[in-house]
Amino acid sequence: MPALLGGLLSLTGFAQNNDDEFLGDSALMMDAFNVSVYGGEIPIIDGISGKKYKGDHPVVIDFALSFNKLLLGYHKKLVVDEYKHMEYRLKLGDAFETEMNKIGGPFGFKTFKLNRTDWMSREKAIVSRLINKPFFRINSLIAWDLDQLNETAPNKPKSKHAVDIHFNPESQTWDRRVTARWNVFFHRNPNNPNNAFITHKDQGLNLDTNRGFHLIEQGLPGNVPPHAFKEVKLTYPIFYSDSNITEEELFRLQQTFVANLYHIYDPFSWVARRDTRFRGGFRTDCQEFIEKQKIPVSDRKYFDTMFSRFLSDVVTIRLQGAEEIYDLHMVGKRFGESPSILGTGLDLLNWNPKEKREAQDKPESVAKLHHNNGWGFRYVMIDAYQQFGNRLLNEIYAKLTLAERAGKKINGKQTLQAILTDLSGMPFNEYGKQATQRQEAFLADHRVSK
Repeated sequence: MPALLGGLLSLTGFAQNNDDEFLGDSALMMDAFNVSVYGGEIPIIDGISGKKYKGDHPVVIDFALSFNKLLLGYHKKLVVDEYKHMEYRLKLGDAFETEMNKIGGPFGFKTFKLNRTDWMSREKAIVSRLINKPFFRINSLIAWDLDQLNETAPNKPKSKHAVDIHFNPESQTWDRRVTARWNVFFHRNPNNPNNAFITHKDQGLNLDTNRGFHLIEQGLPGNVPPHAFKEVKLTYPIFYSDSNITEEELFRLQQTFVANLYHIYDPFSWVARRDTRFRGGFRTDCQEFIEKQKIPVSDRKYFDTMFSRFLSDVVTIRLQGAEEIYDLHMVGKRFGESPSILGTGLDLLNWNPKEKREAQDKPESVAKLHHNNGWGFRYVMIDAYQQFGNRLLNEIYAKLTLAERAGKKINGKQTLQAILTDLSGMPFNEYGKQATQRQEAFLADHRVSK
């Protein structure tokens, strides 16, 4: 049993556990993942008639036989991958503390310690739920005879299942989709039935393009329990044709199914996408830490914000490289501008008359920086650290030390600008413009949609 999996058995109740217990050495029993809902044969429904499929198409039959195995395998992988992701966050936190204390030592700062009180509470609840009971129950496969569909295209058959297929006039092909609603309900206070938390998430995915929508009514509170997530029931449509009875077609269906699951069966997307979660250093902890230190500057609000962000960025660069900062900035910009995206792009799947979903999509993420505003100055400081390394930290330390010894406060913003002027050998405005141009080029290399 891989050591990485140790401790997962205890996850069934670890929402209240501390991190040390979470990373214990208990052996994982994979039987905990063999949820019965993914056992047995999956029912097959003929899409056109709406009745039980009675055909013998080998691709349909063989795909159905492999369906639950694929689903269970993905379910296990979802749990293990998330555990690895959470473990990484814990290890990164330890390394971050160590590096911050190396930097803060010469400044006379107190010991930096991250606040782990509410770390990953939502993720822990979701993992705990996954081990005991899956989120998704796929009730049946809906098998569509592509040859019959093409005979009547672009018209849909009169079937209740036809809401999930669509004739694409541009490609002259049929598309299929899955839509689902995730409901969450729990009582914040068991003794007060009127104090309930209720929300939902609507999502849908084009199973052939892997583009879809993701609409969350409101985010989850930190104290959400595993039992709050209600089961999601859906059907999964497939196309088959008498002209394509090959192992390659079966393999394509299986591969597509797993790719679809990656997008539609991600309960952690309630919190944030995996490519944005547990990233960006520990900005809030750094800010709170710097605010508690004795620093001889007159503009503490500005300086604390800029300096804490700078220190967080320095530690991130040392531990993960500046690419982590650039990539997260652009991923965050992409999804911040278009938060309703699910999969590889936005598709609202308004295939039927009453469906009128709306959401914006801004596929081009272009970053513009200005050296005189807070966000732009952050990247000027990153550029300076890349250019001058620890000399920049030493100069900040020297200026603060002189001010402290003189018993007077200095202007933090002006001091940082003066340091950059001295190190670069050019006026701050000139250096700032050049620095932001360099940083914009680095950010452009990490655009999500190029």
